[in-house]
Amino acid sequence: MRVITYGNPVLRKKAKKVKNIDKNIIQLVENMFSIMHTNVPQGIGLAAPQIGIPIALFVYGLDDDEGVMINPKILEKNGKEIGEEGCLSVPGVFGPVERAESIVVTALNIKGKKITARLSGLKARVVQHETDHLNGILFTDYIDDISKLNVEEGYELPEKLIERLKEK
Repeated sequence: MRVITYGNPVLRKKAKKVKNIDKNIIQLVENMFSIMHTNVPQGIGLAAPQIGIPIALFVYGLDDDEGVMINPKILEKNGKEIGEEGCLSVPGVFGPVERAESIVVTALNIKGKKITARLSGLKARVVQHETDHLNGILFTDYIDDISKLNVEEGYELPEKLIERLKEK
């Protein structure tokens, strides 16, 4: 398994709900954590569609806080803030994205237990970013001007992204 990149049609599909958390889902989650930690560049979140599996599940890892959210739904959004985001599916590219400052999200954990959490800061941003992936939305969809994107040395903007931004 590897991270698929900008232009792959799977990234634009709405993910299907996970109906059963079985050994295959548990193994998938373990593999996703491994990919997220060993990928170059490393990430702090990874949605199943990013590895070509269009199901509603993502993992995240922020310092000592790691977890999985299955079938997440954002119930409430409060405030607005702009922060720089990147994405493993658009490696080396970063740009400013406006997100809610705090959210309330409900999801299933890996044991199938329903959780509800009020989140703020970076964790709220990651959950919004990854939930977008489950709906076929990429962070670059929020950016309307190519000059707002920063590209790290050794990387380049995907051709399809350049084309999309030229149309605006």
